[in-house]
Amino acid sequence: MADHDLRSARRRTAARWGRATAVVLGAGLAVSLAACTDPGGPDFTPKPIETITPSAPATSASPTEAATSATPSTTPTVREGVKATGSMSIYGAVSKALKGTCQTADGGPTITMADHANDFYGKVDTLVVLSPAKKSVVAVETTFEEDSEGFTWELTYASADPVAGTSAKVSTSGTTYTISGKLQSKETRKGKTRTEILPFTIVAKCAGADW
Repeated sequence: MADHDLRSARRRTAARWGRATAVVLGAGLAVSLAACTDPGGPDFTPKPIETITPSAPATSASPTEAATSATPSTTPTVREGVKATGSMSIYGAVSKALKGTCQTADGGPTITMADHANDFYGKVDTLVVLSPAKKSVVAVETTFEEDSEGFTWELTYASADPVAGTSAKVSTSGTTYTISGKLQSKETRKGKTRTEILPFTIVAKCAGADW
């Protein structure tokens, strides 16, 4: 009888413990669920999710055209020419009626004269280039149109590459320039050319000294 009462008492105690445990567990579960559903209480306002919009990549500035450095153009030194008159001889007179100009241009001081009504050659053209100081001869180029024998003439001198036997010098008296020496002469007739060295003198009187 006593054992029966003891077992009954144990069952009642276990039942009460089980109910208490269930109440405690139930309360804990309710708290946990409440925490999940309403973490901030009645005043909680969910913070909106900030959407980050990717910014467009910075565009590099268009390269500007490099400034073109202006290359200074070389302006040839050209002075206004003055009138010239003169003569030319080879052994004897070729022309005493040469007319033209004395002028400084790219090639240097240049005397250009011509006689296009020559009695013997028809046309005579002369060109003399002097050094910048007008103290020496750089080049001489002379042409005669066909003479009475059918020859055309080309007489030249070049100080940069002189033909053997050729020479030229200049002397000055006021504004008169006398160029003399020896020229290489090429005389052509009917397709055949003969070459020789001939003495010459060109006299040019310039109308002024500043040219």
